[in-house]
Amino acid sequence: MSRISTRVSGPTDPVGTDDSVQASESSAAAIEALQNFRIIFRSVRRHFHEVEERCGISGSQLWALSVVAGSPGIRVKDLARSMAVQQSTASNLVEQLSRQGLVRRARENADQRIVQLYPTRAGQEAIDRAPKPLTGLLPDVLSRLDSRRLATLNRLLQEIVQSMRLEDSPARHTPLADL
Repeated sequence: MSRISTRVSGPTDPVGTDDSVQASESSAAAIEALQNFRIIFRSVRRHFHEVEERCGISGSQLWALSVVAGSPGIRVKDLARSMAVQQSTASNLVEQLSRQGLVRRARENADQRIVQLYPTRAGQEAIDRAPKPLTGLLPDVLSRLDSRRLATLNRLLQEIVQSMRLEDSPARHTPLADL
């Protein structure tokens, strides 16, 4: 009878088990994160579709219209700031809303260069028909997170953006409904 000797290289686990367990847990966590992104994207898309069905305008147009209705007399640059978009994007949204008769432009100040925006009756009716939240699902949820959670979320999302090498993406100032 021959004698077989065995050497144990670690405590009692086979070599590499800890690494494979960590990789498996990391993979499962990555899949869970991916699934959460899918749920978010689908819910956002569904909300935008419902806005278009009920109101005949895009989600970003509804958001702009709701800002105008909430701040009658707002200027385009202030609308852009409140929506975190470029002024040209806000101007295009206003142009579309104006053509559809949902927003009225007025020059009511002594400085006639300043254009103020007001919702029309049809614009208010569109808002009344619209599914809530008027700003969209994601902006609404983000606005309700406390500052600590937002800071954590922003840090983690920034890591993802940097890993994808998208630091200067023009999407930063594009409404979700227009992506």
